[in-house]
Amino acid sequence: MKEPDQLEALLPSRIIADIERIHMPYLGYHLLREHLTRSLLGESEPPILHWLGKEMGRQIPIRSANGLVFPFIRLGLGKLDLLEDGERQIRYRLTHTIYRYMSPERINRSLSLECGIIAGAVGRWKQREMKTRMETEETGSVLITVHW
Repeated sequence: MKEPDQLEALLPSRIIADIERIHMPYLGYHLLREHLTRSLLGESEPPILHWLGKEMGRQIPIRSANGLVFPFIRLGLGKLDLLEDGERQIRYRLTHTIYRYMSPERINRSLSLECGIIAGAVGRWKQREMKTRMETEETGSVLITVHW
């Protein structure tokens, strides 16, 4: 039996298949993330992006801590590596080529969306509310810890 697409709750499956075949420049997406969200949301950008990410994440079914790796790649959010799957927390490293063009302050504000997605999906899986903490590494990657 074929597994349902993890992203079907976010978009209809026929649209996902068509869009994944399109090879578009990343510049437009980056512009939206850098300028539109900052201009529209101002100082409220991080909490609103985190809340939005949690709402999206709750719609992505996972059955393990590794369950978000492929959806992150498919959504263009970066490469998510599982570092630790502990009793009270899960740690990931998130990398993306675009991070080297972003200031640490901008990364901390903008990646609230990704933290929210992780918190929402893991929260659904574990059936409890999750909190996240993000740390920027000197290598341009980001450590994201979700704990309960």
